[in-house]
Amino acid sequence: MVTVFLLAGGKSRRMGQDKATMVGGVGRLHALATQCNVDRIITLCGDASRQSMFEGETWPDPLSCSSLCEVLEWAFKNIEGAVQLISCDSFLLERAGLEFLLASKGGVPLDGAGRRQPLLAHCPAGWTLNPSDGKISSLFSNLQDLKPDVLAHQMKNFNTPDD
Repeated sequence: MVTVFLLAGGKSRRMGQDKATMVGGVGRLHALATQCNVDRIITLCGDASRQSMFEGETWPDPLSCSSLCEVLEWAFKNIEGAVQLISCDSFLLERAGLEFLLASKGGVPLDGAGRRQPLLAHCPAGWTLNPSDGKISSLFSNLQDLKPDVLAHQMKNFNTPDD
């Protein structure tokens, strides 16, 4: 069983607008995961007031969590099987890119510039997060690099309007 966590709870401060609603929004990514026959899709939506923004199963951040690292640690404890992360700013991700990730044995894809993109990590069943030092990258540092070759441009995330 594979569960997709759609990460849609950020404040998008650097972008200046809600990334979860841009470029087809989380709805496009939800549809993409459905096309790839993912077993379960959960949108991690941030504050409970955002739940109505998204279709399907949504989980608001627990009040005890104050960072994405803490939310991910909580979410992974509440799920079984493989997990595929998809950040809401994965504007270039298409079916071939998601299929590549889902077919992997686990890992963190490299984008076109060779940078690891942990918010697109594929985490196999039985794998556990590394202890957090407050950085997302540390949670996934024990996963191998995935080299998507011609699909690398799909692994980019966007943080500012200049991206």
